[in-house]
Amino acid sequence: MWRGRLGLISPLGPRDVWMHAASVGEVKVLGYLIDYLRKQDATLRIHVTVMTRAGFKTATDQLGDKGDSVTLSYFPLDAPPAIRRSLDLINPALLVIAETEIWPNLISQAAQRNIPIVLVNGRMSEKAFRMYRYVRSFTKKLLSLYDRFFFKTEGDFERYRHFGVTPGNSVMVGDMKFDAPLLPRSEGRHSEMRARAGVSGDHFLLVAGSTRPGEEAILANVFRAVHAKHKNFRMIIAPRHVERVDEVKALLEEKGLAYNLYGDASTANGIILVDRMGFLNDLYMAADLAFVGGTLVDIGGHNILEPVWAGTPVIFGPYLSNVSEAADYILANSYGAKVASESDLAGLLQQVIAGELAFAVKTENDLCNSPTAMAGDYILKRLGRA
Repeated sequence: MWRGRLGLISPLGPRDVWMHAASVGEVKVLGYLIDYLRKQDATLRIHVTVMTRAGFKTATDQLGDKGDSVTLSYFPLDAPPAIRRSLDLINPALLVIAETEIWPNLISQAAQRNIPIVLVNGRMSEKAFRMYRYVRSFTKKLLSLYDRFFFKTEGDFERYRHFGVTPGNSVMVGDMKFDAPLLPRSEGRHSEMRARAGVSGDHFLLVAGSTRPGEEAILANVFRAVHAKHKNFRMIIAPRHVERVDEVKALLEEKGLAYNLYGDASTANGIILVDRMGFLNDLYMAADLAFVGGTLVDIGGHNILEPVWAGTPVIFGPYLSNVSEAADYILANSYGAKVASESDLAGLLQQVIAGELAFAVKTENDLCNSPTAMAGDYILKRLGRA
């Protein structure tokens, strides 16, 4: 780690692009962009830097199979010696920064070398906006050195506009995280996961993932109400923290509801409880409908996009402070629905099971005119590769 922090990385030879991401979320977004760029031009040489250990691990997992075409290191300290060494060793033709990272020495020294700077998936939270306002003149000077901005929302653009960014060198394209590739669906895997749960093709299966305290009680009541009218209804509950499984078992026993653990296929006539981690996405792919937790209690929501990428419509509650943009995207494309209460969820499930309500299913990842494609096409054009 510290060799990267000091700019003491191995010589790389000239890179077409240096991309920087803070941590896991930004790394994933840049991964989509890298895949798009390399599909257009497989000869591109890219170097990625990250700030955190978690980001480094994600980048290694996501980008590690690309050989010398995509290299990786920790981001150098934003001090002149480390930045100079890094720029000398990476020697990029273009610099891409994800989301909010504003590093004065990197930006100023890249500009001095006439390296175009592009911000992708640009965002600025209200908290960051208030902080940068204290150094408005300095922030405005740094942002004036950028070549192009690609923003997630109009609100993000308006906050950057306060620091001199104009429509002339910026585009509001949307959130690149919505360009995540769909998970590969396999009928064999779908059937296998349902069989291991004791769920047949005739059953209607709801998978409730990442549930939090308070939500299992709601789901248990919903199961009782819906199962009373639709005997083919089955529900899998996967708590966010597996150490809570005994707590959920006690809750179900107190309510007099039958349950079995996932994998005990012979007795699945009620609720199926998941007591291990690592295959929630597979469960979503096996479901007819998904519910994502942290949304019916005031947590702010977990990743409500996971079922969408698995090709399954998703239901969520009203507490969406962590995932509001994803919720808007899902609702706008009819990939799911928001419910306000236990009774709303029960009523919606009965409508879906009865065939009175249906949702769209994301079946392809068309990147044409997507945020990733718009940023990627500009980068290729700027490199003279379009």
